[in-house]
Amino acid sequence: PSYGLIVDGGGERSLNTMESQYSGMSDYSSEMYETELSSNSFAVRKSSTPSASFRPIQKPSMRSHEAVQELTINKLRYESIGLVGREKETKTLKSRLRRLVDGHNKDGGMKKELIFLKGYSGAGKSKLADSLERTVKKTQNGIFVRGKFDLNNKDKPYSGIVEAFGAICQKIARRLQSKKNKEGNLSDIGNEILAKLGSSAQLLVSLIPELEAILPVSDEGSLGDVSESNDYQAEQERFKYLFRVLTQVLTSHCSPLVLVLDDLQWADLSSMEVIDTLISDPQNSNPFMVIGCFRSNEVDESHVLSMQMKDWSGKKEKYGFNMTDIEVGSFGVDSVNQIIMAMLRIDDADITQRLAEICFKRTHGNPFFLIQFVAMLEETELLTFNLGLLKWVWDEEVIENETMSTSNVVDLLQARMRKLPMKMQQLLQYASCLESTFKISTLGLILKNHAIPGSKTEPEEDVLTLLPKLVLGQYFERCGVGMYRWVHDKVQEAALSLGDASTSLFQFEIGSILYHSLEARELEEALFVVVDLISKGGLQRRSEFAELNLRAAEKARTMSAFRSAAAFSSKGISLLPRDTWTTDRSLTLRLYSMGCEMELALGRHEVMEKYCSEVLSQPGLSTLEKLPIYFTKFQKLCTIDSKYEETIDLCCDVLKELGCRVPRGTSSPIKVMSLLFRTYRKAKKTPKASFETPRLMKDPTQKAIMGFLYRLYITSIYNSSALRIVFSLCHQIELTLKYGAHDFSGSAYAMLGAVAATLGDFETGAYFAEMGLLIQQSVASKYTESLTLCAAYSALLGWTNPWQSCLAPLWKGYVCGMASGNVETALTSAMNCYCSLPYLMGKPLTSIETQCRQLVSQSEDLKLSDVIVIARMQWQSYLNLMGRSTETVRLKGTAFDCDTFTSDVPLLGAWRQAIDSNLLVFFGEFELAAELAIKRGGGYKKVLQTYFMVMME
Repeated sequence: PSYGLIVDGGGERSLNTMESQYSGMSDYSSEMYETELSSNSFAVRKSSTPSASFRPIQKPSMRSHEAVQELTINKLRYESIGLVGREKETKTLKSRLRRLVDGHNKDGGMKKELIFLKGYSGAGKSKLADSLERTVKKTQNGIFVRGKFDLNNKDKPYSGIVEAFGAICQKIARRLQSKKNKEGNLSDIGNEILAKLGSSAQLLVSLIPELEAILPVSDEGSLGDVSESNDYQAEQERFKYLFRVLTQVLTSHCSPLVLVLDDLQWADLSSMEVIDTLISDPQNSNPFMVIGCFRSNEVDESHVLSMQMKDWSGKKEKYGFNMTDIEVGSFGVDSVNQIIMAMLRIDDADITQRLAEICFKRTHGNPFFLIQFVAMLEETELLTFNLGLLKWVWDEEVIENETMSTSNVVDLLQARMRKLPMKMQQLLQYASCLESTFKISTLGLILKNHAIPGSKTEPEEDVLTLLPKLVLGQYFERCGVGMYRWVHDKVQEAALSLGDASTSLFQFEIGSILYHSLEARELEEALFVVVDLISKGGLQRRSEFAELNLRAAEKARTMSAFRSAAAFSSKGISLLPRDTWTTDRSLTLRLYSMGCEMELALGRHEVMEKYCSEVLSQPGLSTLEKLPIYFTKFQKLCTIDSKYEETIDLCCDVLKELGCRVPRGTSSPIKVMSLLFRTYRKAKKTPKASFETPRLMKDPTQKAIMGFLYRLYITSIYNSSALRIVFSLCHQIELTLKYGAHDFSGSAYAMLGAVAATLGDFETGAYFAEMGLLIQQSVASKYTESLTLCAAYSALLGWTNPWQSCLAPLWKGYVCGMASGNVETALTSAMNCYCSLPYLMGKPLTSIETQCRQLVSQSEDLKLSDVIVIARMQWQSYLNLMGRSTETVRLKGTAFDCDTFTSDVPLLGAWRQAIDSNLLVFFGEFELAAELAIKRGGGYKKVLQTYFMVMME
């Protein structure tokens, strides 16, 4: 705090100018005059850079009460409390930070720390975590940031994580602007992020706007569309991957990186998954610390945080991170006394001992409660500053008689608030409807449209006059230019219950003001808050607010926050008028389609089926309009229920409605081959130039057919239906030749090439793979690019090109797959890139074995059962070859046990046959190898040559 400052009056000042002048008052720095207390007299010294907006106070006379009131000697010294009574906890935190940094410098030990600070509300968890900030700042490149999950907006996805990462980007941007870092280690951070994420970085920018400030200008504007796949699981994995890569880059430049996430008990499930992804990332070896603060009394055994903590505890060794639990309890009498001594500037503990005992009895030693209790004593004049003696005075007997013990700090805070002027109370109520951190401009906007009753001043003047006073009263604190936040969520909770703030009408009015007054970009940033406020108003059916909920649902879905998206969809549906299918069919269809998909994502199948039935029962809806519902039904039947026959029937029915007839039942090999060779001839007649710059498919019906032909192909593989595999691929290619390139065109060419390779025609297979790669260059889908690269280089071009030339494209396939959420294809590319081809190329087994182990670990994280089995079989074979198993020719050991393995999946059987044969030959068991070859025949080759094909003999 600054001592002895008065703001010059006079003249009109803009909101920004006045706010910036007020901001200086809370910063004890050389920008203003400072007053010091020395030997019971005041000495004024001038700083090196005085501000013209401030003038020094002359040495006041004790006769002037007003003059003394302008000084802060008679104010409680909140800033002097520090971390009294937290020496042990502080030491533990600093030791964990030292371990993190030292472990990195020595290139040993674990490189990530996960710390939990738990305790009751007001115990001082956040303040304890903040004690590391100064230590982190002393490191060369370290960054310390905070993020908070919000009381008012628990459904806002990633709120605490977004706040923390936004703060990181702001700090990096400021460092980049400084001269010493223009050529320093941060100069390339934006280019590195863009190089690793490509156009997908734009998705993170939409979530973290501050990221844009550190990215270079790019011509890439596409997000790398995965909407054609309509796979919510892919989008979820994609989002976690983007956060993971961003963190890898940030921690490589900002070391150590410390994230404090406050009020973790309110974190949404999506945030928990992101935290898990970051802390257990085996590819990030940079120093990274996450400190989670939560209220232990609000987290029981069934709470999602409690279950997640058990999961972290069980896998910390496997993923290389330390985990520490710190209990932050209440203070004893001695610590309470130290705090009171600091607040009152008293050095003798005996003087305040009795007062401390009373305060301890009233507050049970809760730090935040204690501070509020002492503030209440001052405001009720039970604790006063004697101007004549220049010291604080009180009467213990009076305090004990006139105060009572309460376990509810909210009641105490409200008692304090009700003694404030009405203007301040109203301002507190307005701010309570916003998030924990808010802009002064937003508050001014509310006052402008919802003026304080009886106020004779302009709204801007009210805000600028009242906010600094509320900061001094320990209600708000500044947290940046034009930004304030509540000092504690209990203060916000108390303000929300003050007066009309908690009523649905009041919150609806505030939400409506923000909805109609905010600029488009500001409304997009505050969309979840605005929708939440409006929705609390007990709305009648109204399409305008139904559409607003749809906007919120769509935004939540892009963030993979499915629970929030489902809640917004449900609320939007409830607001639709009764005749909505007649009056606003488009809005209604979009809401039901969104709700249907999100309910499936959450596993609430009954609600999903209800929404599906509502849409499909509407007369007059075209097949294209019902397409999102069909996509969702496909997802449930194929991915969740594994009902492949029913899934194929659904695909055939939808394709028939779209005008594409699909043969049902079985068909002779002659018909299959006839269709295949006819498509080969058509494709080969097409000039290569038309593949290099193909026209794009525009017809929405044909695009829909392509989407469902791909789904028919996938299901037919699971169902081993050779006819439909060939039909779906051939028809995709014929549609591409006739109507133009689609997102799935490139992968269709590559996969049809795999069919040719399966039949032994490797030249035709390679030709189709190359044409597919050419087509893929013209479409912007990372999802299908991963499919095309994996099919072309895993199954085809390795037969006609040097193996070394396949490694880089396969790595790109992995990156594209992870960035788009196509994780199964991504891990298949990685398996070929790091395990299969390096072995065939004669790379050292030690490095291949390490890469196999890492691949298995990542596959298990993503729950990819088939990839796990194949990777484990390869891993065990390499262990056998290295002599790290008691077996030689049998796949039995630490990675895989052939005695317990059973599967009827043709692909897995083919892999095992190939690996078994390889081991038999390598260890000289030629007779056994020959017998195995004769017994099994050559059929396994037709499966093994490509991950995508399960062809008939």
